[in-house]
Amino acid sequence: MRQALVAYVQRRGNSRDVAEDVAQESLSKLLRYTERSRPASLYALAFKIAASTLVDRARGEARYSPPVDEGHACSVPLPDTVAEDREQLALLKIALDQMPPLRRAVLVRRRLENQSCARISAELGLSVAAVEKHVVRGLGDLRAAMADRRDRDKVLS
Repeated sequence: MRQALVAYVQRRGNSRDVAEDVAQESLSKLLRYTERSRPASLYALAFKIAASTLVDRARGEARYSPPVDEGHACSVPLPDTVAEDREQLALLKIALDQMPPLRRAVLVRRRLENQSCARISAELGLSVAAVEKHVVRGLGDLRAAMADRRDRDKVLS
């Protein structure tokens, strides 16, 4: 019976050492059970005990599984990063709203809509140099707004 149990456990993908341990444990449980009552089939009960022992071992090993690998972190940004990004976006929106309308229109077309300077100059009736100057000044305004924020953060911390 012992060899049949070892073969059974090995067929279920376990090593010889594990099969020997499960067979030993199963036979021990079978002997304790037969002291109290007589089963209809010793072999059937032995295989049932072996299957239950394998399940118990798997549950026990799962409990002590290694910790989650931090190398596979979630790609969703952390809540503090989201809050900081929203604050930056609000500051940039305020800075855009405070710009002269023509500068804002040129900057939005060039940087957000990715239009060429030539197209913007043709549509707004400006020279290409004027469009470039509006873009440079608009970006300067946005940088200044972000620098003010960094200065405030330094004072607060």
